[in-house]
Amino acid sequence: MSWDFKNDSKGDSKKVEFTKFPEGITRVRVVGLEPYIRWNHWLNALKKGINCAGKGCAICEVRNRQKENNEIPSYNMARRFSIWVINRETGKLEVLEQGVTFFEDLRDIMEELADDGKTLRDVDLKIRRKGEKTNTTYRISVDTESPLSESDEKLMEEMFDLSEYFRPSTLEQTIAIV
Repeated sequence: MSWDFKNDSKGDSKKVEFTKFPEGITRVRVVGLEPYIRWNHWLNALKKGINCAGKGCAICEVRNRQKENNEIPSYNMARRFSIWVINRETGKLEVLEQGVTFFEDLRDIMEELADDGKTLRDVDLKIRRKGEKTNTTYRISVDTESPLSESDEKLMEEMFDLSEYFRPSTLEQTIAIV
């Protein structure tokens, strides 16, 4: 994975905490070096998402047939971006998961920091969330600059490759679901 938002990795199932953004301000320190990116199918009937199996994905095939027939696709699809953060509000190592716009804003901040010889690991970010479910906006800004603490370093020892966690469903699993 890289900051150019290409996805071609695989995954496993360890327990992780996900960052939640209540309305207002949440402070985080990005400690992952780059986002993990994947395509995710939303299954309304099951009220859950599954990671795309890639080439030969049965859900993608159903979606493509429906589009060709000018039908509304039965399954939604979204590109999801994930990166390790330390949530300053909870004090925990968490996975921050959002869409492309959020991560483009994060990349812009990363590039501005690089101009000053800094990285996202050098600063805490202030993320302001406004709005409700379908009308939510985020504003990301640099909050404070400080080195990682010993407790931050200890938390970072729990990080693992997110491709292990977000392993896509097999073609067989996807066919069984469809």
